[in-house]
Amino acid sequence: MKRQFEISYSFGYVYDKSKLVAMYPVGTNIINEDEYEMEVEVAFLEDGIEAAFEDEDIKIANDTMKPLEMFLMKPNKIIPFVENIKDANTKEELSKLVKEFDEEYEMKNNYIEKGYKIVDFYDVFKNVVDFIPQENLENLNILKIEYDDFRLDDFLNDIRNNLDEVMDSDLIPLAMEKSNHTPRLFVKSKNNESNSFYVPFAVNGSSQNTKIVCANKEKIDDVNIDIGDLEISMTKDAGYIIERTNNILTFKISNFNSQTENNNQITQIVDYAGKIKPMMIEFLNSYIKNI
Repeated sequence: MKRQFEISYSFGYVYDKSKLVAMYPVGTNIINEDEYEMEVEVAFLEDGIEAAFEDEDIKIANDTMKPLEMFLMKPNKIIPFVENIKDANTKEELSKLVKEFDEEYEMKNNYIEKGYKIVDFYDVFKNVVDFIPQENLENLNILKIEYDDFRLDDFLNDIRNNLDEVMDSDLIPLAMEKSNHTPRLFVKSKNNESNSFYVPFAVNGSSQNTKIVCANKEKIDDVNIDIGDLEISMTKDAGYIIERTNNILTFKISNFNSQTENNNQITQIVDYAGKIKPMMIEFLNSYIKNI
């Protein structure tokens, strides 16, 4: 009987801000020893997950890892790895082959040299607080202004009116509370007197036979428009997270989710909002009082 190798694969979800690669196992492949070629396996992985793995495997992995985005944001990239090579019969780890493979593929060693932690996905979920990056988000403000210099009531009323065909105006604004774990995340508040609130700008326009309806009265039909880190769907929209501290208002772009797995309503600050960002800034600036 020919000797066979059992090759175990994982997807490495790379979170640059956390300097973390979370490894999710995606199955194994049995191959005869005389058919194994390291260079072929390396080339297989270098094609990326879409070319090298089944769509269903990718979907299951992404769905499993999705909850981490609440704390770590979206992964910056997803890289396939060979995690282990064993004798298929004895289950003995063939450490020499693994070492040779890692030296040829280089990906894992490159991340380790850059200070990234390579961690099993289960341990990341179990200890997610340990991987939440500590950030100063001031540079993500799209407006910082004194309260008295901004026509807040007009701003809110116009958004209610402009989105009234696609949204319940009673949900504008929505009081939010900042998460104790990460400054990027806000959860719907039970206290309407909260100093933080969410206001939508770009929402799903399926009821209007269009892709996105915006608070500036524009409609976006281009399915390929760059919306950056944002997701817009029946349960998700894009808007402003507004905080009032003392007499200062700050506005950042965030992605609101009305239906999380644990039935919370949350909004999360994003880094990049693509073509939506300049629209949001222009609309916002039109409510600055002339001083």
